[in-house]
Amino acid sequence: MEYNISNLDIIENGKDRSFLEENIEKFIKKMSIIPKRYRKSNVVDINLSSSENQISIKISAVLCSGEITSKQKANSIQDLVPKIFDDYTEKIAREIENNRKQFSINQRNTFLKSTALDKEYLLNLNDSEKSELFNSLIPIFLNGLKGYVKRRILSAKRANIKALSNVDYKDIVNEVVLRTYTIFENNIENTKDLNIWLIQTADKVLNEILDNSKSDDLSYEDLVNKELGELEEEFTVDGGGHIVMTEDLDEYEDLGIEEIILASKGENDFVDKLDVSKSKLKDKIYDELIKLPLRYQSIYDLYFFEHLDYDEIAIIKDMKAIEIEAIIISIKDLLTEKLFD
Repeated sequence: MEYNISNLDIIENGKDRSFLEENIEKFIKKMSIIPKRYRKSNVVDINLSSSENQISIKISAVLCSGEITSKQKANSIQDLVPKIFDDYTEKIAREIENNRKQFSINQRNTFLKSTALDKEYLLNLNDSEKSELFNSLIPIFLNGLKGYVKRRILSAKRANIKALSNVDYKDIVNEVVLRTYTIFENNIENTKDLNIWLIQTADKVLNEILDNSKSDDLSYEDLVNKELGELEEEFTVDGGGHIVMTEDLDEYEDLGIEEIILASKGENDFVDKLDVSKSKLKDKIYDELIKLPLRYQSIYDLYFFEHLDYDEIAIIKDMKAIEIEAIIISIKDLLTEKLFD
């Protein structure tokens, strides 16, 4: 992100001005973590003013949910700057979290509205009409399915799981759609569950590829049943991160833990330690994710990238919602620990 600063000339002391500029640089690095789809503008406005021997700073940025503004004053730049920048990024963090939740709600409502068809009507459809309905609904869910499958293959490649190294995601998606149509035909009165069926079927197809492969030392069941973090020694990426090109990660802009990064402050602020591009930060996050069991990786994916709620993921994974919530919290804690270490 960029910034506009007004009335900088009121800071006459060179030391104070350097202090302000140094903190603005860190602040803008943090703000650049915000996914583009949550921003309405890429500019942060910083306005300085003074009165009665006090310095005031007003910060504003426009997200898709509206303008976020904060204003504070203090006796000195040294006292004011760290506090307002920390408070403002924490405020933005809460807004991003709310936006993410609202996006999930809106997406779910769109799906439900698209599939909210009368059960009696659905049960009376002939084969041709069922096929026509299925073909009209699939485009709504197709991008999400493609993204999920591509990221699952990407994770497997980064973990050096040979069975998926040469798999084309398009072949997986085609197979998933074909198999899901059979489920759709036999359960047409529950059309609202179409997205869940697609993800469940994708898991099944990917699992079959892993289970049927004799090239990997570990079976799929070994992978998914290991405890959180146990794969750290078995799956690592070389220091250069050459298993997958960075461009493959750029397609998925969200990091999943923007709120944590934005709300960080003080000596624990990783921005002071990691002067890297967003794509390299994604690499670092993926390097930690691939050390987790595949099931945990896919749960993280469904929650942060596909915006499914705990209940929906629980149905897909045949688990309890409270277990899904615990896994999400554990993964967030793990990533936070690794990034801020």
